[in-house]
This record gives sequence, C-alpha cells and structure tokens, in this order.
Amino acid sequence: FFFASIFFSTSRMIDFDELEELEALAEERDRLSSDQPICLRWVVDVSAWEPSDEEFDFLIDLVPSDNPDQVKKYKLRDDQKRSLVGRLLTHAAVATVLGIPYREISIGRTKGRKPFLCTPHNVDWAPNFNFNISHEGRYVALATENLCVVGVDVAAPLSERNQSVPQLFANLDTVCSPREWNDIRKQGSEEQQMGAFQRRWSLKEAFVKARGDGLAFDPLSRAEFTIGGPLDALEPRVCVDGQARPEWNFFLEERDGYWFSVSRAPPKAIIDAVGKFTRTLRRRSLALDDLQKALAAPNPTSVIKSVRDLLPAEALRKYDELVDADCARRQ
Repeated sequence: FFFASIFFSTSRMIDFDELEELEALAEERDRLSSDQPICLRWVVDVSAWEPSDEEFDFLIDLVPSDNPDQVKKYKLRDDQKRSLVGRLLTHAAVATVLGIPYREISIGRTKGRKPFLCTPHNVDWAPNFNFNISHEGRYVALATENLCVVGVDVAAPLSERNQSVPQLFANLDTVCSPREWNDIRKQGSEEQQMGAFQRRWSLKEAFVKARGDGLAFDPLSRAEFTIGGPLDALEPRVCVDGQARPEWNFFLEERDGYWFSVSRAPPKAIIDAVGKFTRTLRRRSLALDDLQKALAAPNPTSVIKSVRDLLPAEALRKYDELVDADCARRQ
C-alpha cells in the first residue's frame, strides 16, 4: 500500500493544522508497521480533483465488485466523484487493515444500504471488521472498526446549501425533537444555530448508518441528542424513543465548517433484515470487558488522503501516466 512521503522546508513556519496532519500521518504509519489492531479515520477532499474521462474510467475498473455502474448513474460530475472516491476508500481500507488484494474484495449491502465486506478474512484482531462511508460537499470520509459497529457522517456548512437557515430548518423540521430545536434556537446568531443543527443532524445520520436501517428509521427526531462539553471536546449522548442508550458512543470533529460524526455501538445494535452482514461478524456476542474497552477507546485521529494514496501499488505507474498525459493536454 502506497503512502506518499512528506517533505517540507525548515525555513518556513508550520501552522498548527499542518503539524496536526503530520502527527496524524506519523501515528498512522506507526500503527500500520506494528501488529496492533488498526481502526481508520480517513478523509479525502475532492474539491480540487478534476479527473479526465480516462482517469475516471481507470479508477472505476479498480473496484469491479462494488457496483461501479452506479457511479455513472449520477448526473452531476461532483456526485460521481464522491461516489467513486467512496468506493476507493473502501477498497483501500480493506487492503490496509486486512491485507486483502483489491481484486479479491467483494462488497455487499444490507436492505438499509449499509455496505459491508463479503470477502472472508483471517485477521484475528478484527473479527467484526466493518466500515462506513459518508460524503457531502467537498469531503468523503471513512471510518472502520474491528469489534464495534461503526457509522460516519459528514455535514456540510450553510455555504454549501442553496437555502437560508429558516428555509432549511422548516424543510427538515422532523430531523430534531422539540427539545433539540429549542436548544438549537437558543444559540444566538444564525451561524451558531446552523452549527448546532449540523452537529445533531450529523450525529443522527451516523447513528442510523451504524445500525444499518437507514431511511427506515423515521423520523430522525426519535434519536434525541444532548451535547455537553466545550466546542473542542463535545460529549454527545443519545436517547431513542425516550430511552437513554449509554452503550452508544459518539465523536464529533469540525474541519473547514464541516462537522464529522463517528458512532460506535455493540454488534447487537445492527438492523439487518436479510442477515448477510450479521453473518460476517465472528464475535457477535462480546464479553462485557471487551465491549466496554472497545466502546471507550479514543477516536483515531483523522488522516487526509489523496486519490492516489488510495490506489494499490500495481496501479500507480499507469495512473501516473494518465495524470501526466492529462496535464500535458491542458497546458
């Protein structure tokens, strides 16, 4: 698996965000070079990525088992890009964590459209390996877990939407409970209210995406969140249909006005009507100590990836040739 080397000049200042990214990459490399369990948090910014048709088709051919025809069914190129990068993230994560070659990776989906790995593996420390993908606006995000079930969501800022705050809130009235709307509207400015709404909406999406029932969980206001703690260390908790669910754990992270949410829950939280996903989990019943340890583990630092970072080593030479040829045509 390819990781780009990072070089920087000691003659310029490194800002905090860049230093944090470098530390995250170093942390990831340390984990990948050891035999310790790996949980991933990867993010790709697709806003500046403008692939040629040849590059796009080459990348689609790398993920033949993940319903690639669906990618081109989207009418807008930006939707196609996000969809394709989500599939590349999935394959790269499976290859990284489990060592399964791209061509052997098979992806299925539950009735609620939650993706899961169908290919068997023998990695003992990842008996319940599962992943989730989310994309909105400029970002595509991935999260993986080895014991708990995981969900991830990206919520874009108001600047990415063609609605005012009052219009958005009116159109999404059933997303939040009356208590949540009261908390949101107490925030002051419209920008602050939008941030409070983004956080709750993203948490709810991460919640249902971990469960796997998707749109069948309706309305989203059934999952009511309270969010404590300071803005840089938020502590979300959830009640479902009025009942506290302390077995669920949530993490929130802000980046460029976007809010990223990750949810963790016991395997028993899965809603899988057909049962195919559930059967891929080798430890559906976890000892209480193991479960509590997995749920309480720190959320791994998010690592920014490029499209090239997601490709198998054997595809890099051809990919670089395509990119170089496209650059030459544009000059």
